[in-house]
Amino acid sequence: MKEKKEIKRDLLDKFRANGAEAGDTLPGKWLEAVYLPRLSSEEKKLFKKAVQELVAIGILEPVEGADLNLRLTGKGEHLLYGSESARSLREAETSREWLEFSGNET
Repeated sequence: MKEKKEIKRDLLDKFRANGAEAGDTLPGKWLEAVYLPRLSSEEKKLFKKAVQELVAIGILEPVEGADLNLRLTGKGEHLLYGSESARSLREAETSREWLEFSGNET
């Protein structure tokens, strides 16, 4: 059985894996179609508490609408990536732009 801490980590890891920035939401219907069906009824109760706690401390915010979704806040982005310079370095490493050559180097 997942603990509340693991559920919080799952949510934040999903944002991180998608390279989310402040204001970004989870992929459409991911919570309802992929994540929640894997949880037991007890884990779903913990999920609700985990989300409430992440919202209360300003890491995530609920998204209004027909589908259940969450939005990453600026505080949440800082938690995931730390400083902007560290995020920029990660983005460059991910895209491998720093390894590309134009052919004009001498």
